[in-house]
Amino acid sequence: MVTAWTDFKIKTELPINGFAGFVVDSQQNIYIGDSFYSIIQKYDKAGKFIGSFKVKDTSGKPFHLSIDTRDNIVITRQRDRKVIVYPSSNREESFSFYADETGKMKEANTFFITRNHEKYGNLGTRFPAIWKLSGTKEKIVEQSLFLRLLSFPSMIVVILTAVILKLMVFITEKWRKLRSGT
Repeated sequence: MVTAWTDFKIKTELPINGFAGFVVDSQQNIYIGDSFYSIIQKYDKAGKFIGSFKVKDTSGKPFHLSIDTRDNIVITRQRDRKVIVYPSSNREESFSFYADETGKMKEANTFFITRNHEKYGNLGTRFPAIWKLSGTKEKIVEQSLFLRLLSFPSMIVVILTAVILKLMVFITEKWRKLRSGT
């Protein structure tokens, strides 16, 4: 998979490895944070991937994701409580400041209520699955099986399975040769 980087924007959907929560803007676009890749991935209200942008200075460490009333994305880094604001207009860092050190870092938000009182939730267990819970319950965002297999923990299982299968073939061939005496 080839990923194009342009001004910290990613044009290819990446597997979500470090779910850092999600938010929904006033247009019902869904933003999912991923602390493993230090990115925010954006999906439209139908769940179609739109694009991503890089979260600066997180270095793969956990961060908290939130959104304000003007649809600005607000990131709080866990390691030093730095708050970074990405405006809705261009999603490039606008300003940052350091939050009070005494506050406790919140867990990744798994439920979200919009200003219009629409409820959304991450009902996935290992892999995020964002559902609209208001009115008729419907799944909005769930990554494809291919992307889920590419996620870090899944990739380890896939590689180990491939190695074990190769090893089994090798052992079987050696066993047959030993039994046949050649």
